[in-house]
Amino acid sequence: MIKKLFYLVGLLLFTQPFYTQAEELGRASIAPSIVTLETGQQQKFKIIKMAQPLRPASLAENVKWYVNDVPWGNKEIGTIDANGMYKAPAKVPSPREIHIVGVVDGVANPKLFATVLIDSDKPLYELVYQYSNSKSAKDSKYFTKGHCITMDKDGNLIIVDSNGFRLSRFTPKGQYIGELGAGTGNNLGQVIMPRAAIVDREGNIFVSDQKPFGKRIQVFSNDGKLLRAFGDMGTGPGEILRAHGMDFDTDGNLYVIDVDATRVDIYTHDGKFIKSWGDDESYRWYFDAPHGLSVDPNNDVFISDYYGNMLKFDKDGRFLRKFFEADPPDSSVYIHSMSDDKWGNAYAMVRSSRGYGGEVEVSNKSVASVLKFNDNGDYVGSVSLKVATHTGDWVYIDDKDYLYVVFEEEVGFAVYKPL
Repeated sequence: MIKKLFYLVGLLLFTQPFYTQAEELGRASIAPSIVTLETGQQQKFKIIKMAQPLRPASLAENVKWYVNDVPWGNKEIGTIDANGMYKAPAKVPSPREIHIVGVVDGVANPKLFATVLIDSDKPLYELVYQYSNSKSAKDSKYFTKGHCITMDKDGNLIIVDSNGFRLSRFTPKGQYIGELGAGTGNNLGQVIMPRAAIVDREGNIFVSDQKPFGKRIQVFSNDGKLLRAFGDMGTGPGEILRAHGMDFDTDGNLYVIDVDATRVDIYTHDGKFIKSWGDDESYRWYFDAPHGLSVDPNNDVFISDYYGNMLKFDKDGRFLRKFFEADPPDSSVYIHSMSDDKWGNAYAMVRSSRGYGGEVEVSNKSVASVLKFNDNGDYVGSVSLKVATHTGDWVYIDDKDYLYVVFEEEVGFAVYKPL
């Protein structure tokens, strides 16, 4: 009896994984990640629960499938069945970029995204409006160096003017509304060399600041009232040297890329410091002047290095993948910022007029400025700005997938609609 008991205990020890259900969930992937289809064609998608220690990979069951945000799709954008079989619509949809979304339980990234491009010979975006002036023009008094662009809760554009030490507000059609906050200065509520702005669910505006002394993040209400400030200048826990890319996770926590400290700082929505993470000591990856940051719907974090690498991490800083590595002259260098949309796509703003250009795609003698990747790091497409000379700085994507791009040299912004 005792021998039999020992045998059963040993069998359990050596045939079960050495962790419990309470430990972290594994991850999943979607396949294929990006496809090009003609109207009426079909493509099967699947979600794979990736292998974990002592556990094999397996196909996910009971997947909830969406085409864009429509459960199971419809005839205008295509349909998908319970087995993941997608059928493209009979006519080319507008926009013609379709998002296949699979939702599955029991994994760390429950929303999986794939890209379908229909009628792929056409461009993805069309210019619908452009506001631009030379730096010497009279209207440049509204902003002199658009460093970042975002949208307030009323649908107006906020442009961070890093050289003008201000935040200017415009309608999407270029009508100047006014400045945000109390203007230039060292006092709270004022800004010096602001770098970025982001708007939370309530419409409050988080602004990164570069005052020689004082808080590096200030929070304003939509009407410009200072609500709070946090993040002293420095390199200690909770301190910031140069805040650049910022984004919120699904819990409202704020992720901030610190360019000069080469790390990600994480704060609660109220500004309480949570933790930081940075370079990997094993050198599997490292930050090289990180500038851009965006958080996808699974709370995974995209980071872009200024000198051309793009990386993806989970919310705790565990490295997931590197893509679009610097490869002159075939890939870009000087990636200034990262943005994201509700489909998990990541948008890199390339300063393509500096250095050798970093051409990825050249059409009509224009160099691509906005590079678009899906949530898995696959290259989707690009946008070339229609200005004679420019240095692209930032792109914002609204809920209708319109792009709002701010640029330098010929100071201004442009609005693109998806085709």
